[in-house]
Amino acid sequence: MLTCSTSCSTREGTDVAATAQTGQGVLAGLKVVELCHLIAGPYCGMLLADEGAEVIKVEPPTGELTRTREPIRTTEAGSMSGYFGSLNRRKESVVLDLKTEAGIGLMHDLLAGADVFITNMRPQALRRLGLHPETLRERYSSLVVASMTGFGLENAGPDANRAGLAMVAEALAGTNGLTRDRSGQPVWCGFALGDIVTGMTAHAGILLALRHRDLTGEGRLVDLALTECTLPLTSVALARVQAADSTMAETAGSNDFHGVPYGTFAARDGFYNLGVNRDDFWARLAKAMGRPELGEDRRYATYLERAKRQAEVHGLVEEWSKQLPRDEVVAAITDADVPVAPVLTMAEVLELEHFHSRGTFVEVDDGIGGTLRQPSDPTGFAVPEQARVPKLGEQRDAVLARLGLTPEQIETLAAQGAFGRPAVPATDAITASAVR
Repeated sequence: MLTCSTSCSTREGTDVAATAQTGQGVLAGLKVVELCHLIAGPYCGMLLADEGAEVIKVEPPTGELTRTREPIRTTEAGSMSGYFGSLNRRKESVVLDLKTEAGIGLMHDLLAGADVFITNMRPQALRRLGLHPETLRERYSSLVVASMTGFGLENAGPDANRAGLAMVAEALAGTNGLTRDRSGQPVWCGFALGDIVTGMTAHAGILLALRHRDLTGEGRLVDLALTECTLPLTSVALARVQAADSTMAETAGSNDFHGVPYGTFAARDGFYNLGVNRDDFWARLAKAMGRPELGEDRRYATYLERAKRQAEVHGLVEEWSKQLPRDEVVAAITDADVPVAPVLTMAEVLELEHFHSRGTFVEVDDGIGGTLRQPSDPTGFAVPEQARVPKLGEQRDAVLARLGLTPEQIETLAAQGAFGRPAVPATDAITASAVR
């Protein structure tokens, strides 16, 4: 079992302290089975894999949903979805047709030797497959089950089986309502914020559940809802509503109660984020703008006065910054020791010197002759060797061999439909047409 002591072990007695010292990662020896699609679950599994866990990704015969999502990178060696690649490095891919007796049997063989099962399938689908957490807890008492759904499993009533996405969770948790354009229209952030937060929360929850297992010998259900994992992001705004300051809280994400000026502002050739949440920051900003008198002007010297004149203050800032290039504006405000940053494009993010000096990016083998630059495990506990994106079903035979199956037995299972009737995934079809 995984413990927090200097010498710890998994269910099979692997010395984690020793394996960590050899570069295999702090979670070396931990066995994880992942039955997930899209973002939250796969992101959680990828973090565990980065930290040394053995993560077996179970996929349907046609591949996990994101394998066919754009953008698709195609070479003579094959094809790979950038979407899939960004969330599944360092995992082992096994194809199982869980609608067949042979396929579900192999799934249980994998679970019997696992420490953790991660899934983001809805409960009704899990029940049909006999993989609902209630069933698994009865069959595998020490298994940690991490479930990620839109609304949760327990005490969720009819919502338990509702379709859920990060966008839905962000609407219900209030993050969407907090971020509005200047006309008051709510604006979605443009990426699956709730999914990544849920994946991170699941990662932490799994480690806590493993510690619980160390203390009690029992597995545990980690029941995560996208809505609840997203909700803490609005904690301060919720507090303000309850403190009767609801007017400001309603648009807290768009240049409001955090400070004034606070938000995204225009320069001559781009945009920058500026955060003046202290009065001394305002005085410094005024000097950087070449108007030090504004720092002492009673109309602007304090936050409460600036808040009364928010539009006016924002106008003063942009009157100055729109005359200058973005990078010159950012440099001037940075020199004044006021929080500021340029609003970067994805291409600029990939080349940001700060991230490279910190080792924030890792070069991942895409499996088809190239690499993908991806954010590394933010904990700093990732294993050092280069990660790779698995091809569909690539590690099937190796994983099944670890279960004790011979090549002949694997062939028999294939004939029984355990791995489905091989279909040509959309990405392979693209490759074939490109090669022709």
